Amino acid sequence: MPISLRPLPGAALGAAATVLFTLLPAGCDQGSTGPQLGNPAQFSRVISLPDLRTHLTTGPARVEVRVIPGGLTARSVEIKGPDEVTRRDEIRSRVTAISATGSQGTVTLALGNLQVGFNSSTMFRPDDGNDPDAGTTALANFVARVQAELAAGSHPAVQVRRSAPAQPQAPGDASFTADELRLDDEADHPAIKLNITAANLSDNTTPPPDGWLTVLGLKIELRVTEGTTTLRAEMPDIEGEHEFEGVVQSVDATAGTVTLKSGTIIRIVAGTEIEAKEREEDADQHLASLADVQAALTAGKTVKSEGEGSLTAPTR
Repeated sequence: MPISLRPLPGAALGAAATVLFTLLPAGCDQGSTGPQLGNPAQFSRVISLPDLRTHLTTGPARVEVRVIPGGLTARSVEIKGPDEVTRRDEIRSRVTAISATGSQGTVTLALGNLQVGFNSSTMFRPDDGNDPDAGTTALANFVARVQAELAAGSHPAVQVRRSAPAQPQAPGDASFTADELRLDDEADHPAIKLNITAANLSDNTTPPPDGWLTVLGLKIELRVTEGTTTLRAEMPDIEGEHEFEGVVQSVDATAGTVTLKSGTIIRIVAGTEIEAKEREEDADQHLASLADVQAALTAGKTVKSEGEGSLTAPTR
């Protein structure tokens, strides 16, 4: 996954391609309207299943697969730029179990019951809801915290990362040992980022689904014809594209901007996709417009934002 953006104070994202606003920790039930400000910036283009196969036949490609919670159907698959094949692999998912013996253990993910290994070399990070790289904790403490949350009926989620293998992992190989394991409050957006080849993609002669993308032993459905799955390819001429994440400080609905506590300014434009809820039980956690975010802030709520945008020069 591309590293979370941590620019100098005053750095601005000239245009956000996608953004997710999440209410922390309580719910918010406000009306919403979509953003209608600025000019769209095209970060990616929609492609077909044959297009996806063509991309993969030219060599390894980095993909971001977002999976609809509760199953193994892709909500979106995006081919990233060639500069991202050296970035660390990443998985985000809710946790169903975690255990450790001595200096090693496994965490079982809701995402296909995938088991991720960890050991004494893994870096463990708690999530403070603001700085994604704040602090570390010991293996035993991390395991105890997750076990306590599970025992209390909570649904903790994690973000796991590792260095990308020299060659893309075989589709049926489910092994994944984390270099970094951290708690992640975005539990409802399971995702996988890693390098794949044409061997990971298979067609279905009797759809639906139209085909499958098999990664880490998980056979993920591609339902393009039904409109359930969107396939995209990142535009090669977009420079300075970064991911951002942080707690919202303020909103300027007139200018169409959101300022994070880090000083990062996110500009919402007509082409920005504000990700909505995917399940009814999450309806009070996701904010669908700048008006929703402002209402939550006015009510004294804490709102976290994350997404992808194009970085412009820092302001002085």
